[in-house]
Amino acid sequence: MLNREQALDEARKQKEALAKIGGWRRLLFLLAASLAALAVFGFQMEGWFLLGVVSAIAGAVSLGLTFLADLSIRNGHRNVERILESLR
Repeated sequence: MLNREQALDEARKQKEALAKIGGWRRLLFLLAASLAALAVFGFQMEGWFLLGVVSAIAGAVSLGLTFLADLSIRNGHRNVERILESLR
């Protein structure tokens, strides 16, 4: 069991980590949107089909990682709340 000082320090560190993950989530979502636009371009332009396929796959992976980052943030917030509730 953590003492009060250690628990507050742990909660502060986790909140900082969650902020970093939030930045990564934003970048991953931007990447997914850009790759989706590139995929549409590749599918519509003649001779660029392979670019569309590769972009669509990479965009799907990026979107999946965005969802994973979002899940990590939600679970992290719950963890910080539990740490702070244990101090009451």
